[in-house]
This record gives sequence, C-alpha cells and structure tokens, in this order.
Amino acid sequence: MNLLFVCTGNTCRSAMAEAAAKKLTAEYPGYEDYTVMSAGVMCAGPSPASPQAVVVAAEHQCDLSQFTAKQITESMVEKADYVFTMTRSHKQMLDYALPQYSGKVFLLTAYADANPDAPDIPDPFGGSVEEYRQCFSVLIEKIASVLEKIKKSNEL
Repeated sequence: MNLLFVCTGNTCRSAMAEAAAKKLTAEYPGYEDYTVMSAGVMCAGPSPASPQAVVVAAEHQCDLSQFTAKQITESMVEKADYVFTMTRSHKQMLDYALPQYSGKVFLLTAYADANPDAPDIPDPFGGSVEEYRQCFSVLIEKIASVLEKIKKSNEL
C-alpha cells in the first residue's frame, strides 16, 4: 500500500504527516507493506523541513532532520494507492491537473472523519512551535483513523 501526503511546500504539514504515518505504520502490526511519501503542489525546490516541524516531530520520536521537500509529480500520484491532501484547494489542484487519478485523491480530514464538510488542516508555516504541535496532533489523529479505515476496507 502506497500513501502520499500533499500540502503546499512540503516543509510543514505533509512532511509531518509523512513522519507520523511512518511512525504509526512501524508501531502497529498489519502495516508492514505500507510505504509513505509526501510532496508539495508548489514546492520551492529541495529544502529542509521547517525548524518547528523538526522540533515537533522529534517530540514524537520522528526524525525530520534529514528531510528534503519534493515537488509532486504525476509518477508519485500514479504509484500511490491513496493521496491525502491537507486542504480542499490542494485536492482541487490535483483533480484539475491529473483528473485520471481523482478517485484516489482525498482531503485527509474528510476521509478520516467520513465527512465531506470536514475542515482543512491549517498551515502552521511561520507559526510558533505550539501551532506546529497542534497541527501534528490533528495529523496523527486523522492518520490513525485513515490507516484503520484502509486496513478494514482491505480485509473485506
């Protein structure tokens, strides 16, 4: 199973989502065959995760110290079984640019909560470490829900 998390620049939300998903899939049985990646729809080139994201990830035993942001590519989306975006606008961009894959592109919160009106994940970029902590907390909760839903759907 290949999961792809997408945000704007791939230095905050999707980087932390990748770290959280890797942690969760490593900790719980039944996720051994999962691969996790992240990318940005407007990545400014290879850059590190934001310093606040590195700090908050480390607080959760996740390492973003060597992380490098990546621009999303069609190949990434093609290889992914699920693509989870942080906002509706990210989903709309991907649906517009790559309509052939729209069936596997989901707003993370909407999929996790089974609620099409679920809120976007706010961008902590430029914010305090506390804002990043709040974001990470939401991400890990939603990703845990998503992983459980995927696992259950594959058992059917």
